[in-house]
Amino acid sequence: MATFLLQFSYSSASTKALIDKPQNRRKLTEKMISSAGGSVKEMYFCFGDFDGLAICEFPSNVEAASVALAVGASGACSKFKTTVLMTMEESQEAMKKAGKVRKAYSPPTA
Repeated sequence: MATFLLQFSYSSASTKALIDKPQNRRKLTEKMISSAGGSVKEMYFCFGDFDGLAICEFPSNVEAASVALAVGASGACSKFKTTVLMTMEESQEAMKKAGKVRKAYSPPTA
């Protein structure tokens, strides 16, 4: 399973609905994520650039993208951002492979 950070900002209509009727959106989010074959590991409400975030696992990028597309099509969010997360072990492996790839790379020159 791959891990993803999903960040979202509610549309003004969604924000108004949440103020008019405060609600915990985690169970509904878990239902949506699981329908795509994923699971929610953490979920937070926040303020700043985004209104909330969820750390989720999906079998692949395809399932994560299906959630992003479904949320985007709903109009409930004004912003939705998906970021692939790597474990420290995965990043170390990438660093090792980068050492090999670097030998085959030729940067642009003037």
